[in-house]
Amino acid sequence: MPVRAGSIVNGHPYIEILVSPDGKKSAKQTALVDTGFSGFISIPIESAKLMGLKAHATALYTLANGKTSDPVPLAHGYACLDGDPFVQGLFSISEHAATVVGMDFLARCGKILVIAPNGIVTMNAAEFEAGLKHSSALGNQSTARAPTKAKPNP
Repeated sequence: MPVRAGSIVNGHPYIEILVSPDGKKSAKQTALVDTGFSGFISIPIESAKLMGLKAHATALYTLANGKTSDPVPLAHGYACLDGDPFVQGLFSISEHAATVVGMDFLARCGKILVIAPNGIVTMNAAEFEAGLKHSSALGNQSTARAPTKAKPNP
């Protein structure tokens, strides 16, 4: 099961990803993992320009405080964890300084995220689920024994 380590910086989880405008040439980015962001990737405007991402639409988002965002430019792009194949998704082009990955990125990449006090790991969701089924089956075998009768005390 390939496991990739990330880091916790000031209480925030980060992972290394590759981003690409075309699924061929790529650039490594350190990305904040935001489990409250349902989108694919939010990338700073300067990074989008350097990559050659071209916005083709805009979207409005409902923020955590219930307010609606200003229009956010969207562009098609590709991203992955290093060593994995690229997956396509919508990049939100942001005025923020950090690259952010959301839940859509993890889902499209087929990854789960484990956050611990001193770091994070990502791993293949299908392999993790198969491991859970295997361990559950092993656990069921040990509990599937016939019950023993209690012996009366003399």
